[in-house]
Amino acid sequence: MSDKGYEFFDHTADVGIEARGQTLTELFIHCAQGLRELIAEESRIDARQVKAIQLSAADVESLLLAWLKELLFWFSTDRFLPEWYEFDEVTETVLRGRVSGETFDPSRHVFGTEVKGITRHQLSVKQVDGWWEARVIFDV
Repeated sequence: MSDKGYEFFDHTADVGIEARGQTLTELFIHCAQGLRELIAEESRIDARQVKAIQLSAADVESLLLAWLKELLFWFSTDRFLPEWYEFDEVTETVLRGRVSGETFDPSRHVFGTEVKGITRHQLSVKQVDGWWEARVIFDV
């Protein structure tokens, strides 16, 4: 695993990410950072806007899927790129907090890969040796 807490893997015509975190919060942040890097490569993002987030789901995999879909929706509709995350609550079924970032600016940001969606295919979130690990495949 890279020092970033996530790494990419190839999957047919898609791109996957394997992420790891000491806490569920850290895992969700690493997955979000991986998605952002796919979309905007390693562009510098400033925390100019704040968006509130409140999600709930039946299980941790569904919550991670909802989280990433919300971030992708924000980019698709508002061109919003996240940079900073502050959570009030992250459990296996609830995520509440704020995300700071800015609108994609082609003069300052590099457009990377067009992510069309986040799939359930091979989606997994589990604890292994005291760490949270996730595997997610993005439709590109």
